[in-house]
Formats: sequence, C-alpha cells, structure tokens
Amino acid sequence: MNKSNKFWLGLSYPMMAGAVLADPIVIDGKLNEAQWGSATHFEQFVQVVPVTLASANDKITAKAFATTDGVYIGIKNFQHKAERKRQFNIHDRFMQADFNRVVVDFSGDGSSAYQFSVTLGGGSQDGVVTPSLNVDYDWDGDWHYANHIDHTYWTTELLIPWHTVSFQPGDEQGLKNIGVSVQLYELKSNFIYANHEDTTANNDFFLSMPKIAAHIPAHSQLAFVPYFAHQAQFAPLSTSPSERQHQSDVGFDLFYKPSHHQKVSLAVNPDFGQVDIDDVDVNYSAVETLRTDKRPFFTQDISLFEVAALESTKLIHTRRIGASSDDGTRTITPIDAALRFVHKGKSVQFGTFAVSESDFSDDIGKQFFAARANYRTQDWQAGVLATKTDRPFLERDATSYALDGQYRSDTWSFKGALLQTEVETQKQRVTGEGVSLEAEYQQSLQTKFAARYFAVDDEFDNRDLGYMKRNDWQVSELYGEYSMHPKDSWFTRLKQSLTLRHEQNNAGTGLAARQAYLAQFLLANGGQLNLGLDYYTSGKQDNLGRGTEMFEMPSRVESRVFYQSPYVGDFSWAASIELDQEGISGSAQQYAVDLTWMPHYNWNLKLSNFFRSGDGWLMANGQNRLSEYDRDEFSNKFEFNGRITDNLELSGSLQWTVLEARSKTIYQLTNGDLREVHGDTSFDDRRLASQIKLRYRMGAYSDIFLVYQRGGANFSTFEKSQVGRRDWFGSVADLWQQPAQDLVTFKVRYLF
Repeated sequence: MNKSNKFWLGLSYPMMAGAVLADPIVIDGKLNEAQWGSATHFEQFVQVVPVTLASANDKITAKAFATTDGVYIGIKNFQHKAERKRQFNIHDRFMQADFNRVVVDFSGDGSSAYQFSVTLGGGSQDGVVTPSLNVDYDWDGDWHYANHIDHTYWTTELLIPWHTVSFQPGDEQGLKNIGVSVQLYELKSNFIYANHEDTTANNDFFLSMPKIAAHIPAHSQLAFVPYFAHQAQFAPLSTSPSERQHQSDVGFDLFYKPSHHQKVSLAVNPDFGQVDIDDVDVNYSAVETLRTDKRPFFTQDISLFEVAALESTKLIHTRRIGASSDDGTRTITPIDAALRFVHKGKSVQFGTFAVSESDFSDDIGKQFFAARANYRTQDWQAGVLATKTDRPFLERDATSYALDGQYRSDTWSFKGALLQTEVETQKQRVTGEGVSLEAEYQQSLQTKFAARYFAVDDEFDNRDLGYMKRNDWQVSELYGEYSMHPKDSWFTRLKQSLTLRHEQNNAGTGLAARQAYLAQFLLANGGQLNLGLDYYTSGKQDNLGRGTEMFEMPSRVESRVFYQSPYVGDFSWAASIELDQEGISGSAQQYAVDLTWMPHYNWNLKLSNFFRSGDGWLMANGQNRLSEYDRDEFSNKFEFNGRITDNLELSGSLQWTVLEARSKTIYQLTNGDLREVHGDTSFDDRRLASQIKLRYRMGAYSDIFLVYQRGGANFSTFEKSQVGRRDWFGSVADLWQQPAQDLVTFKVRYLF
C-alpha cells in the first residue's frame, strides 16, 4: 500500500523506550531492520477457535513497537507452502485465504479499538471495534502493510500511523499502554490462534489484551481531500426521452487534528455519492431494510455516537442523510456542507456534527444535528446523546434523546439505554419512549448466557434520523450458548445455541415469537455444517401493513441445513436447504448455492443462486386487505474481482431477481377476523443491477474510479393465469436492453 502525502503542522517526540535509532523501516514484510530486535515479543500463542487454549507457539510469533511514525507490528506464520492458501481480495471483501488479524486499542481502556486484517495474497480489511465489541467494517483508515513469503513461513508487516485514529492522550510525559491483539486465521482448518485467550466474542476481550508501552508523540495534522466527479446518464429520461444527463461535481473534505484526541472535520459539497451499487433488495414487508454506509464523512469517528440498543435500533442512521428529498423530486439529495468535532479525553469524550442538505433554504432539503457526551472508567461508561432533524417542507421537527451505560468485567457485561423521541408538527407534539437492557454472563470460554429486554411505546418514532423495526413493541429474550471440542472426531467443534423469546404489544397482546435452536459443526476437514430449527409461537400479527388490524397467526416451524466446503483449493462451494411452514396454512422450500472459483491468486469469480417457492406468503394489499400468495422467487448474482497490477483493481457484478406472485386467497380483515373475498392481486417483479468498476489506488483516500452501471426494474400486475408465462431470462434481457439506468461515472480524489 503506497504511503499517502500529508501536510504536517507539528512534529513528534522521541520513539518508544527500547527502540533503536537506525535506518528508516521499509514496509516490505521482511522484518529485517534493527528496530525489530528491541521490540516487544509475543511468544505465547494459544488456539482460540475452537477454544481449546492449546499452545500454538509453533504456529505464530509476533513483535510490536512504537516510534514517532506510529505502531509497527510484525508477524511470522509457520506454514509450509503446501498448507497455505494465497488469495487476493478487494479491500473489505470476503477473505478466502490465510490471514493475520490485528486489533489495536490505542487508548488501552476499551473505549474503542481498530481492527486490521492482511491476507496472504495482499488483500485487506479494516474496521472499528466498538465498546460493545461489535465490528463496523465501513470504517477505512490510512495504514500500510506487506507480506513476505518463504518456503516454510510467511510474514506480515504493518504500520498504523498515529494520525489514522483519534484516541485518548497519554500522561504528562506522553507514556501510554496500548493494547495489541494478534491472530492467525488458518484457512485449511478454520482454526484461529491468538496472543491471548479471548476473541471479540468474549466479554473481557479488552481487559485481557496484551499491552505495549509507548511514548505518544505530540503532533497536529491537516489533511485536505478534494474530489471531482462526472456522471453521464445515457438512459432516456421519462420527461424527455431524447435528452441525456451530464453532471459534474467538485467538493472537498478538510480534516484538522490539533492533537491525537481531537479532530475537526469539514466537508463542502462533499463526496457523498457512493461508487458501489447496493444489492438488489426485494422487500415487501413493513420492516425497512437496514443498509450500511461507506461514505467517508460518516465512517470516521462515528463510533463515538453509537448507542448500544437492541433490535438494530439506531438514533443515528447516516443513510437518512442525503436520501430522497421531502418533496419527492429527488432520490438523492446533495449536501451543501457538513461539520463534525470529536474530543476523546481520559475520562470524558464528546462530539457533535451538523449537516445541511441542498435546497434547505427552499424548504426541500433537511438539516441534521447531533451531540454526544460520554464518561468512562476502566470498567464502565455512561453517556447521553441528542439529535435534531429539521424538515421544513413537511413542517416537521424531530428530536431524539438517549441515556445509556455499559459495564464489563471478566465474566459479566451489562448494556442499557433509555430512549425518547419527540416529533412536532403544525397539528401536534408527540413524545415516545423506549428502553433497551442486556445482561450477559460468560461462565467459561465454552458457555455463555444472556438476558435481553427491549420495549418502545406506540408514540416512539426515530425514523427522521435513526432506524427502528417498529414501535408499540416489547421483546423479552433468553439466550444460551455452549461449545464442545472432541478429540479424534469428524468435527473439531460443536457450538449449540438456544434462544427463547416472548413478544407483545404495549396492550399486553401476545405476538408470534421465534424460538430458535442452532447447532454449528466445525468439521475436521475444514468445512462447516449448520443445523437450525425455529419454532414460531402462535400469536397476533399487527405489523403486516399500515393501518391494518391485528389478526391471529398459527404456530409454525422452520428448519434448515447449511454446508460450507473447505476453503482450500481453487474451488469452494456452499449450499443450504430450508423447509418452512408459512402464512396461514402454507409451506415453502428454499434452496441456495454459492460457487467460488479462484483461477489465479489475484482473481476470483463467484456465482450465487437463491430460489424460494411456497404457497403461504402473506402481504397487505391495502388497509385491512391481505393476500396469501403462491409465489416463486429466484435471485442470481455473479461477481468477479481482482487486481491487474499492485494498484489497479477490476471488479464487477451482475444481479437479477424475479418474483412471481399468484394470489391464492384474498382476505378482508374485520374486527380481527379473516374473511375470504373474491379478487385477483397477482403480480410479478423483475429487477436487474450491474456494475463494472476500475479503481486505481494512489494511497489512502486517493483513488481514480471509472464505473459503469446499468439496470432497471419492471413491476406488472397480471391475471393469475398469466403470471409466470414470461420467460425469466428473456424478461431480464429486456431490462438490459431498455434500462432505467445506464450510467458512466468518473471520479478522482486525492489526499494532500
């Protein structure tokens, strides 16, 4: 990875005690500089997956030290050439190779950490490890790595510069203990070896991390990232079929760090357009699909604003910002400006951001504000969060508040949050409340128990800036997990989990709830086998469609089998079968197959196929009007990615989905009773999305993109007898020949 250019406003103090002044370190994977001789050595490694804790000193050793540049980490993996899998992956994509994973806790207290992974083959991943031990892979950082390959071993060398992250300062002399976790993932067996006994699945992961001592250098940094983008849309416009759209954008991001623990970020007409397309999403449920966000402004330092709430509830869901305009004329709303400030002190952390969408002065756009404060000690933390969204076109102001806390020991963890929302319109002011509680007990490395409770009232509404599955909802859950590790068996680990769940609305009416058993086998040959059985209790369904009354759902059972072949070799595959009861009286079968071919260590091709057929799919067609469908759904995705040269990457994808729904029974819902009525609500939905992307990497936040995207969608209503008569491949070909999107994007950004 090439080092990016930077303009430094300050310099640093001397390197860590014990490091040797010598020639500059070259990140080439060889670990042959003199400084490595005086580094902290990690000699004791154990097997953590499966968690036998058997000695792994013959598998991996590691070293680490700090200088004025940052933290250097060197890893030596003892694998003979025939036992390894070398494979490149596009950054943050799935890693099907042996790889090293490093987690660095710069603050040394678990307030947040950063994860860096490097594959044998030059691929990489990075992410933020939150205090809740979740990993957010949307974050991208400026760090450098290289491999060196020998016949009996291979090495990884990393440099993580100080300026890459924001973290708490050291003492008056700049001294600090930094947590460093080092792992080797062995592909042929699916085993993981680490320099301490825990993974992020364990409560005390941060507490048990090995530490290195470092002198934290004092410095400041100014980074300027301008961009230019041009798009040419060749698909005809509905308003003027003969016209073509051409659009250019120029903007910049400006980052200033006066010290390690403070950062100001300013974006003017920022680069908020995502280069990569989202996966095709066929979602007819009342629950919105939760998508991640790769836009640079929202991935940096965003973990400070996280509130740990259950059921994927978020008070800040950044995909709301820059989404469709409130007048419905735009699917993407440009951003005029965005500003964020973050301070991470020894005990107190706080941050704030503000974003103004384009045309806010004309009442079409929106404005967003958020402020967060957090106080923490080694074992616990407590914080508050407030957000505000101004939507003048709808004459709507929305605010949300959270008071949250976390406690963590070597056996116990607790996370809790009190939530409140307030929505004010011309007509009324509505206040909603919620609570999220979770306690977890780690009895041993093999056994874990958890109890969870989540509730929001019927006035709770955080969807102006946040995400929620629904309101008027109470969930109670008990969870247990146990792992066993037999010797001389056809499997090396059996992990069993049981989930018991109760759901009701705030009136106390019981809702259908999922009880789940899952057995996960790690096979001796390196494959995986999962067996799952879910039982849904009978109960009311009150969230099928807007304004639709609740009605009784019968109990039902779902069962599934999943198998993943060993990852080694040039070809791997995975398959699953699911047999379900669904709807009022129907059943369904679901099949999925994924095929991966790696003809060269720089290239891979993947074909994913999904098919579901059943006769009990329920969907709301209007208020108190339901249809039970006999439907077939087929989805196919072809992907390829690889690198042409060290800095030039090529990737592409083609996705298409066909949904054919023939109405089986139509119900009118009256006072909770389902009454069959005549009618026909049959339809089909066909979608296509494709992309080819060429990316030239010049360094961190410095790239040239050339992207071609083409796709379309067709929704049609038919008589039941006509559904399914259109050829699947022919209809998808029609979408290719008459696309709704036919777009070429050129974008360049560069970090100064």
